[in-house]
Amino acid sequence: MNYLAHVTLAEPTEAARLGALLGDFGRGLDVESLPADMRFALYEHRALDQWFDDHPRVRAERARFPEELRRFSGILLDVFADHVLARRWDVLHPRPLHEVTSSLYRSFETFAHLLPPRLVEVAPRMAAEDWLQGYGERRNVQRALEGIARRMRRQTPIASGFGELGRRYVEIEACVLEVWPEATLWLEERRDALRAADAQPK
Repeated sequence: MNYLAHVTLAEPTEAARLGALLGDFGRGLDVESLPADMRFALYEHRALDQWFDDHPRVRAERARFPEELRRFSGILLDVFADHVLARRWDVLHPRPLHEVTSSLYRSFETFAHLLPPRLVEVAPRMAAEDWLQGYGERRNVQRALEGIARRMRRQTPIASGFGELGRRYVEIEACVLEVWPEATLWLEERRDALRAADAQPK
């Protein structure tokens, strides 16, 4: 899952939404200095990534990518999932999309002193250009993939993977629509279990 999915699935506070985003900006980040709820959201991000990658439906969808893209299928499917989420928001989430994105963008100012270097660099553009809501437009999916490709140490075919979104749009959308409610339920159960464990006498 990518930025929008993680921020959406986080608990509905600025700190938690920023923590969920920080899972993708770990370099240069002092995790132990973060507030507890932000740190919890970051760890939750990592657990959710593992759960998503291990999901049978996701694994099957990744296996359908052409051989030259299969190594990068996880990245591609993460970005495509954000596109589907933005496009089908009214079906998948009860609150307006701008409420979620605005909360995250406000957190950039509220917690500016905690942002790692790369997020300091991109946060102003992310907010000004509303990247998260912009994932609903296919041209922005292409731009996101091109940006990922530029950050890779070696040349990769990631940017060319955009064509797979067009060729298998119905399949990819169906995958996201199937897995999303399961992810929501899994997170709720995980949070309940962790809270119950914390409540036990030490």
